[in-house]
Amino acid sequence: MKRYIALMTILLAGLLASCPAALAHDMWLTVDNPHVNKPLHIMAGYGHAFPQSQGTEKERLVPVSVIGPQGKLETKPGDKLDFLTTAPLAKGSYVVTGGRSPQWYTKTPEGYKDATKNQVPGALGCLRSAKYVKAVVNLGGAVDDVSKPVGQTLEIVPLANPATIKAGGELPIQVLFEGKPLASADVRATFAGFTKEGESFAFAGHTGKEGKAMVKLWHPGLWLVVAKHDIPFPNPAECDKDMHAATLTFEIK
Repeated sequence: MKRYIALMTILLAGLLASCPAALAHDMWLTVDNPHVNKPLHIMAGYGHAFPQSQGTEKERLVPVSVIGPQGKLETKPGDKLDFLTTAPLAKGSYVVTGGRSPQWYTKTPEGYKDATKNQVPGALGCLRSAKYVKAVVNLGGAVDDVSKPVGQTLEIVPLANPATIKAGGELPIQVLFEGKPLASADVRATFAGFTKEGESFAFAGHTGKEGKAMVKLWHPGLWLVVAKHDIPFPNPAECDKDMHAATLTFEIK
């Protein structure tokens, strides 16, 4: 019996490690040619090689919000995976937030199902994946404070405005999980054009005991920072692992 349990543990670990390619995808937000006194056009990206998007189901996108000197601005969805603020933006620094609703990946002999483990006969294992995205946008040369958490379950908080960091410098960040600092979180970063395959990053590290890390930004351009955190699912009958991924995008001059 002990050998059987050990074997099943190894098999399940292998299953969770070989989850579908979709789970390895990252999600991010970018903006299209932002200007003062114009609505902000926001695009949701999803894929392996930032910033080339492979697309995702539109109905899974969490509505995008924009927080800045005008308070919280609502957006309306566009025809594609995009959003537009319902009002023009004044000069200032803005934090744009969104995400992708959680999805189930339950393994069966026939493939993966978007359902909990106890809803799928013959289920072999289950992962639940949730994604949280954030972008910093500075208009009119503003470098306002953008370090206030917005309340995402897994969140990357920039402790300095990226506009104050030059290429070659470091951006201090803090990773929060359920509002608390997350130690030993996996943090990676890359910039547009670094790789076409999306299998490598320009920076890799981990957070310290206070959930903080310094991200080396050694190239100008559009940057993506990724943090991930996995925990056992609260109800093992429904699923095995709860996977959370957060991203932060910004531009470095």
